[in-house]
Amino acid sequence: MIKRLGIMVFLLALAGTTVWGADADDAFENRLQGISRAEMQAVVEFLGHDLLEGRAPGSRGGDLAEVYVQSLFKFMNLEPAGTQGYMQPFALKKFTTSDIQLSCGEVTLNYIHDLVGTCTRDGKRFELTAPVVFAGFGIRAEQWNWDDFKDMDVSGKILVSRVNDPGLHHPDIFEGKTLTYFGRWTYHIEEAVRRGARGILLIHTDESAGYDWNVVKNSWTNGELFIPSQIENDLVFRGWIREKSLRTLLARKGIDLETLYKDSLSRDFRPADLGLQVMISGDNKCETIMNRNVVATIPGKVSQRIVLSAHIDHLGKTDAGGDNIFNGAIDNGTAVAAMLVAAKILKEFQSTLHYSVTVLACNSEEAGLLGSKYYVDTTDRSTIVANINFESSPVWKSSTTLMGIGARFSTFEDWIREIAAARGLGYSQFTLANQGLFYRSDQFAFVRRGIPAVWISAGEEEVDGERHYTRFWLGDYHTVRDEYDPNWDLGGLRQTIQAALQLVRRVNDYRTPPTWKNNLTFPVEK
Repeated sequence: MIKRLGIMVFLLALAGTTVWGADADDAFENRLQGISRAEMQAVVEFLGHDLLEGRAPGSRGGDLAEVYVQSLFKFMNLEPAGTQGYMQPFALKKFTTSDIQLSCGEVTLNYIHDLVGTCTRDGKRFELTAPVVFAGFGIRAEQWNWDDFKDMDVSGKILVSRVNDPGLHHPDIFEGKTLTYFGRWTYHIEEAVRRGARGILLIHTDESAGYDWNVVKNSWTNGELFIPSQIENDLVFRGWIREKSLRTLLARKGIDLETLYKDSLSRDFRPADLGLQVMISGDNKCETIMNRNVVATIPGKVSQRIVLSAHIDHLGKTDAGGDNIFNGAIDNGTAVAAMLVAAKILKEFQSTLHYSVTVLACNSEEAGLLGSKYYVDTTDRSTIVANINFESSPVWKSSTTLMGIGARFSTFEDWIREIAAARGLGYSQFTLANQGLFYRSDQFAFVRRGIPAVWISAGEEEVDGERHYTRFWLGDYHTVRDEYDPNWDLGGLRQTIQAALQLVRRVNDYRTPPTWKNNLTFPVEK
């Protein structure tokens, strides 16, 4: 009874300038408590089904996922908000590079065992020959007075770069073991493009990448997608090389990798020309595919809006024997379910909305947030006050906490703490901060354009002390084991939906969008 009273007091406090009345407050709270297992389960079960074949963009299963979400938007009577009804089509170029070899004198490194990657040029066969430069971490970050490149011209070279950032090894610089934007592998490639490099090889270790070689292999052997403008540059090849393979190659040439590593931990580091000429070659296939974001709106009293987002794509399937479908039931079926149930409830309470709500089922997240980037770059950003993103939402028992991944950069964190406290929950940080998860999901496409955003989720520790969510990220993530299980409790998924809805309510009732704090550790481009 006391807990119930606390929740009601909190909800009434949230009402601010909007007069809901006791009946509306009761109805909203009862609806939150009454989120049914069936309405959450139905979406996950369908999106995670083998018939969708892993929902790769441009595939039959990917197209089915788009049509399925569109049909649910229609069923819920949401208004179309795409460029073609509910759909926002956009073209991507897909490159599938295979049978890669790296040759350096008498040493040859081979595809999958030693390296994977993508050539971003047309043609069935490619060869890239260029000198190799060790670029350290390949970072230029004014925030930490760090510049690995100094004034050295590396144009036309193949860069070998560490992933992560120096904070992994120096707790007093960058953010220690919390991975920053500058440590993400995507940033290293972006910097190689800016420097005019012809190729880049990212050095893989489990610790620095945050995942094992199987995750890299699964993500980089089924083709890579690009918005065409992304590859209008000099970078021909991007890929990963296993540390032990690189170590063997360099040792044959009398180069000690540990010495290079040690040098790269100093601010005085300069890129090291290794005196090696390598040839990277392989087979390549280029095709243009169409995929679509699926977008709807729930009009409020004003055109300014909150965007709810979750990606509908996953990794598709492989040619391997046995179970070869990456079903992506949790990544990202559960998150799509959370977004759709939240949209359903907001539609039921549409008359109470001050801000409008956009519901964005975005595509090609696994390829580098391409769908959300395309959406953010082509919509009227001036009307967006906030983004609330759902990603791989937990499906096990209820948690003792709520998490806001990336919330610390804005006033979102204060609000989530309040919401958690009102429900008798704690507020927690994701223990996997070393994996840079905030920069790896669709909220970051909004953040890079200056829009406060958060990934909302129930926390890692469940009421019985189990930590299934943590184990998922360290085990089943991006594997064929990410499959629908009818025995999931779904308590954590319900909590995630409840928290998201209360965040929307908070923004609406106070009519105060979230604002940035002064501790941004990533570049923002308007």
